[in-house]
Amino acid sequence: MRKRVVRSATLHGYLRAACDVGIDGKALMARVGLSGDIAESPDSLIPLDAWIRLLDLSVAASARTDFGARVAIARGVPDYGLVSLMLREEETLRDALHTYSTQLHHHCDGIFIDLDERFDKPLLTFKIESEIPSIHVMEYCACGIVQMIRWLVGADWQPDAVCQEHSRPAHTLVQSNFMRCELRYDQMVSGILLSRDALSLKVIASSAVLRRHAKTLLGKTFNHSPEDFEARVEWLMHQQLRDSRCSVETLASSLGMNRRTLHRRLADKGLSYSALLQQVRCDTARRLLSMQTVSLTEAAEALGFGSLSAFSRWFQTSFGCSASRWKRNLEASG
Repeated sequence: MRKRVVRSATLHGYLRAACDVGIDGKALMARVGLSGDIAESPDSLIPLDAWIRLLDLSVAASARTDFGARVAIARGVPDYGLVSLMLREEETLRDALHTYSTQLHHHCDGIFIDLDERFDKPLLTFKIESEIPSIHVMEYCACGIVQMIRWLVGADWQPDAVCQEHSRPAHTLVQSNFMRCELRYDQMVSGILLSRDALSLKVIASSAVLRRHAKTLLGKTFNHSPEDFEARVEWLMHQQLRDSRCSVETLASSLGMNRRTLHRRLADKGLSYSALLQQVRCDTARRLLSMQTVSLTEAAEALGFGSLSAFSRWFQTSFGCSASRWKRNLEASG
């Protein structure tokens, strides 16, 4: 799995939350290789896995399973760097969430956001790609996303429900008081359930003229990012796998190019479509099989396989053992 990174602005609020629960935050940061003053340089990149380990160590030290939520709340409005400016300059919440889902990799290349409008109410799903499955970073993300939406449309906004794939942790009062909605656990996906009319809410923003200028300037900045194309391809692969429509043709079309151009752009970076798809499938398979509530059949469907047998053959070839054995070994080691 490629090592993923996140801007160190993510650490804002951590030391305050650590102090509130009586643990030595700087000592724990040192254990995962982070300096105590790294948050003062918000655009520095830190390993995503180090951040997740820090949350897990802090939960163990404090015996507070709500610590991830406490950090997100202590942080306040999330600092996504230039992405934050882009969000604030959108006209409606739907526009902002679209920008959020397509540009967040500039802040963290290991989180994937998707706005699903196929059903009665829109669902903003989120998932973390990491070698360390952790419920605490998921609680952190949920609070951070709600905080971000309130910053965009007003502090009184509340979701219809917050869904998490993992089981209910021991402490959820902090999350409940902050979210002001139903908390649902053991769900098929993690996400924020919005009301039917939420997407049309106006963003608290500047004038249309300033919005146009800001988007032009920020768009030029992002288009010069060398990692932009690869991250965009990976994000689309994750999204299309879920909908069972991942192919080189659909991916190229989503990027506004033909398959030959896509192959050439990837080759220029020393990449190939098949290699990236394999990486995305392996990363997603590890995450899904680490969840006790996800069956092998559900994992096969989520990875775009037409049958459990096809998924089983792919898994055996990719991991050197059966999916069921891999899942049993993981549960035994946990």
